[in-house]
Amino acid sequence: MSNPLSSVAFDIGGVLIHLNYQAGLQKILPHCDQQRAVCSARFFGLLGRDPSMAQYESGQLSTREFYNHFVLQTGYRGTLEQFRDTWQDIFAENAPMIAFAQELARTYRVYAWSNAGEMHFPWIYERFPSLRFFTGDAISCYLGAVKPNRAYYERALEKCGLRPEQVLFVDDRPENVEGARAVGITTVPYTTVSETIAAMRAALAGATPLSP
Repeated sequence: MSNPLSSVAFDIGGVLIHLNYQAGLQKILPHCDQQRAVCSARFFGLLGRDPSMAQYESGQLSTREFYNHFVLQTGYRGTLEQFRDTWQDIFAENAPMIAFAQELARTYRVYAWSNAGEMHFPWIYERFPSLRFFTGDAISCYLGAVKPNRAYYERALEKCGLRPEQVLFVDDRPENVEGARAVGITTVPYTTVSETIAAMRAALAGATPLSP
């Protein structure tokens, strides 16, 4: 039986780009009410997140509205521009994973499937020109849904013109991997660079790629 996979979708943060939430938190805390430090931590991390994070990443809040909510919750005294700069300063390239994704992009259609707000996309392509190889992207704030919700994957597939059985998807969050599997997408959980690349190569063995 032939391998139906023909396209690859990568999560960005935590897979192709390292996220240093702790550095962002340390940078922003001196400008917040110290009695509400725990509130600040709910924004800079992936666990115990403030509900506004999902609202922002699904496009329900603008950057200004998200900033206003952050100020209300934390007593933040910085400007919107300082807030934006802090949020845009938490990234670093995962160079070997980017190189592998670039390699795949020479043969496959490769997409970015990411939960993110408008502060980060399309800005991230300016910060990291090495990411300018994608055939297309499906960014949560423009789809109106976030991973791991089923609506995100359905809208991502529709936007990219793909069927579930055609896609190999890699993500570092277990719940996002499970969400993709639930709609019939083949998945590889991101662990280490070497393990992830090996698992992706194995999954793509015998696949017939679409022309990029």
